Amino acid sequence: MLHELTLCAPLARRRISSLEIMQGPIIPAHQVVEVMPADEYELYTMEWVYGYLKSKYFKVRIFAGAGDKGRDVVGYDQDGKIDIYQCKHYDQKISPTTLYPELAKLVYYTYKKEYPVPEKYLMVAPKGCGPAVLDLIEKPMELRKKLIETWDTHCKDKISRGLSIELTGEFKDYLEAFDFSICGDVAPHELLEQHKQTTYHILRFGGGLKQFREIIPEPEPEIQNRELRYTSMLFDVYAQRLNSSINTIEVLRSASEHLFKHFGKQRNSFYSAESLEKFSRDNFPDAVPMPFDELKDEAENVLSTTLELNIEKSGYERLLIASQEIKRQGFTASPLAAEMKSIDKDGLCHHLANEQRIKWIDENGE
Repeated sequence: MLHELTLCAPLARRRISSLEIMQGPIIPAHQVVEVMPADEYELYTMEWVYGYLKSKYFKVRIFAGAGDKGRDVVGYDQDGKIDIYQCKHYDQKISPTTLYPELAKLVYYTYKKEYPVPEKYLMVAPKGCGPAVLDLIEKPMELRKKLIETWDTHCKDKISRGLSIELTGEFKDYLEAFDFSICGDVAPHELLEQHKQTTYHILRFGGGLKQFREIIPEPEPEIQNRELRYTSMLFDVYAQRLNSSINTIEVLRSASEHLFKHFGKQRNSFYSAESLEKFSRDNFPDAVPMPFDELKDEAENVLSTTLELNIEKSGYERLLIASQEIKRQGFTASPLAAEMKSIDKDGLCHHLANEQRIKWIDENGE
């Protein structure tokens, strides 16, 4: 007998954002961590160590992969002491049978003096350590006992491919004296919360800019060396407009109060864009290319056409036209778009002029 199927339309039970419509559902960061490939998880851990704990270490290195000798990420202090962060990217909590071979590598390779005994040996895993492992970490003597008892089953053939490491003689004595109180774990939620405080977090997970833009500084009274090119080009623009020589701020002020004020605004815009560049570096330290550099490239593409179309006009007119055109641009594809102010856009023009990528007066002095 056939049964009639009743089809019910699924209900939309929550608001859907425009971002989700364009890019699909927003996946929480902890779920992203759980589905990362193992090598990405090791990089994620290194980002945390380097970004969050950088004040603690002189350098940080990643040894993940074949031949890591039981150390995935290592932090070194100035005295040569180390901490080891051992990554295990499994789809379940770390069990004792996973822990034992890793500790066997730690004991064996420090016995062989391949690297020093770490101050801390911390297990890092997307789902954390299971209760049995957490209990063992709290009882170092019990941990040592279990490692010895299970050596033949879980350890001796899993330290190095092609080798079977027997627990005998001096090596056994070394293990029996080993201080397992250095062992610990980093819970997944702790690592994620601390990773949020690094500059790497938004590059890996998104979620908005975390660093705040500093107060835009006032220009120095004297023109600084880094300003010489664009200010010199502005002086040429004013000289052309006034039909007289302009080469200092004082001369400009005496010649035209209006252009003197205009010059001050242009310097303010340069400093404002400079603060946006610092904001870009602070939030996206490893981005290639840097978002601010991408902004300059996009601005140059817009302005080169605009200036070419107005090549017969005076330098001052071309400057005003460029300012008007650049302010029409939304730069919506840039991660800096929400932070950009109108004054920053004017500043982009002067950064491009400072790099001699645009000119207000053409080669013929028109």
